[in-house]
Amino acid sequence: MYAISLTSIPPRYEKLGPVLRSLLAQSVPPDRVLLILPRDYQRFGRARTEPDVPAGVEVIWCEDDLGPAMKVLIGARRLEGSGKRLIYCDDDWLYPPHWAKELLRHDGGATCGQAWDIARIGRSGTGQDIAQGFSGVCIEPNWLSDPGLCPSEIAWPVDDIWLSGQLARQGISIQAMRPALHGLRRALSDTDSLQNTVFQGRNRDQANRACAAEMHAFYGIWPKLP
Repeated sequence: MYAISLTSIPPRYEKLGPVLRSLLAQSVPPDRVLLILPRDYQRFGRARTEPDVPAGVEVIWCEDDLGPAMKVLIGARRLEGSGKRLIYCDDDWLYPPHWAKELLRHDGGATCGQAWDIARIGRSGTGQDIAQGFSGVCIEPNWLSDPGLCPSEIAWPVDDIWLSGQLARQGISIQAMRPALHGLRRALSDTDSLQNTVFQGRNRDQANRACAAEMHAFYGIWPKLP
């Protein structure tokens, strides 16, 4: 038993159909697919249209824009205590039918298709520290269901760092299940991704480093490498 959650942005609403259908077509079908959207976006203002979603997808509208992390935070709150696992993912990839099955194989911690070592940005961790949302991340909802888990201004654009830090501070391991990546394909290419955007005066690498430093200051995780 599991659910899938994701978020999106208005420029992509008309292009979501293939992505959502790939999630519904998993060889182990999800119990629910949740598309979580803010009414007012920090980057795009008030949403003036609604996405046309296939049957089986539930749209959840929220007043506050929590950034890309809302793809999991709202879903985790909805599913807390349900007994379901939750897989969160991005809105610009097509997910192969075996993807969810691979992520669900291990239940001793969080799983993802791909993770990277926090040493890449000068911090000390375990070697599999940052779960990459595009590849899918499987969690227990209660790990991220606390209503107080709202990203700071620094963390807002870099959800992979911030969400992985929330797992790390609880001692929850991250394991990459590489077979989940096989057949994963880009669904679209646009200029609206935060990955390639300078946001609040920081490029992606600078934002990642600032968020990691903030996580260390708050929780003591990821000390600087000597």
